[in-house]
Amino acid sequence: MKILIIEDEAPASRRLMKLVKECDANAEIVGVVQSVKEGIEWFSTNPLPDLILSDIQLADDLSFKIFSQLKIKTPIIFTTAYDEYAINAFKFYSIDYLLKPINQADLQESLNKYKSILQEKQATDFESILKNFINKEYRERFLVYHGDNLIPIMVNDVAYFESEDGVTFLTTKSGKRHIISESLDQLENELNAKAFFRANRQFILSVESIEKIHNFGRQKLKIQVKPASDKEIYVSKLRATQFKNWLDK
Repeated sequence: MKILIIEDEAPASRRLMKLVKECDANAEIVGVVQSVKEGIEWFSTNPLPDLILSDIQLADDLSFKIFSQLKIKTPIIFTTAYDEYAINAFKFYSIDYLLKPINQADLQESLNKYKSILQEKQATDFESILKNFINKEYRERFLVYHGDNLIPIMVNDVAYFESEDGVTFLTTKSGKRHIISESLDQLENELNAKAFFRANRQFILSVESIEKIHNFGRQKLKIQVKPASDKEIYVSKLRATQFKNWLDK
């Protein structure tokens, strides 16, 4: 098994190489890439590895840029300190998403997952394997209280989700606001990433709720939503490009 590591921090890449060897002594690390630019150059001059272990936030951009630009169809295990990219990671050929600090048991489980899908399907077309493997169902509705009654709200009727003082609110397109039990982190794993975007730690926005986008400060974005929110919604410089790409599909 030939593995490429994409990681911009030397201590983290060394630790990852050590963990890989502890999990599979026969695994071969074919390279370590530290930036998007270096990654694009590496894939242009080297054969594809069997598996990629990739951090997301690199020095010059998100590693997603490598995979989207080159249309790489190699299985990826994402290794990152941030959980906010989980849904977007599965737009690519991701089979797992490990949060740092990574331990041997978690990495072993991910490597076993990769091996098991290949063995189970007995195929070399990983694209078809992966489609079967991650053919997940997204959340379709929420059951919320309305006075003393419970009513269902379809996901298509949701404008955005908001977290406030540990409580999650669902706001419908008609402007009604309901408390739900799920956290934004949980919702991020249950919602279709084509329809919803995690703008920041407080908001998940539906694509239909975006009314205007304003440039704000040092490459940040200020989002105007409908129905209007009484809070200002910002997308950081780091996520601004990703947000624009999400809207431009």
